[in-house]
Amino acid sequence: MSQFCTVKPEWVGATAYVIAGGPSVRQQRLGMLAGRRVIVVNSSYEAFPDADICFFTDNRWWVDHWKRPAMLAFKGRVFTVCQAAAGERLHRMKCIYPPPGLADAPDTLATQRTSLQGAMNLAVHLGVRRIVLLGADMGRAPDGTSHHHAPHKYPNRPGNESWDLQMAQFRTIVEPLKARGVDVVNTSPDSRLPWWPKKLLSEVV
Repeated sequence: MSQFCTVKPEWVGATAYVIAGGPSVRQQRLGMLAGRRVIVVNSSYEAFPDADICFFTDNRWWVDHWKRPAMLAFKGRVFTVCQAAAGERLHRMKCIYPPPGLADAPDTLATQRTSLQGAMNLAVHLGVRRIVLLGADMGRAPDGTSHHHAPHKYPNRPGNESWDLQMAQFRTIVEPLKARGVDVVNTSPDSRLPWWPKKLLSEVV
């Protein structure tokens, strides 16, 4: 039996709300997502514990979180491409490295410098027709904070350097998403991502 899980198209035609780590999440009314299909990236499970799925890629993050009470209480599924991560609850998938946009195989994700890319690929495997991004800021808030949750133990590079590297990866998924008929909406008002339209969360829920 393969050690990798194969994602089935459980959410055909649906909208997936993907919550990333950007500071703008603090201004979002996440209660509007009750009953929706939600994927949280890394520590965003703390902001929306009722999510269907939590996705991460970095074993350092998992080691720090897997025994926290909030993660132990998390009822959703936990997906990862990190083969070093321990835990029977994990749904492990293969990783294309370096990623050429989006992975087609349902047991594989394309993700490199940002877990959000992998979470979006996961949503595609689930069969969604629209992805709504929250917290995809790609930069610091005016107060200098980098995330809506506690900062990761491994700090961001100076300025926007970390996000600039991530944006180069997002650029590779723009056309593949369009080719698959998947629309993307960005609810982060000051996001630096230029490829997808920005709307208020209240306009797309």
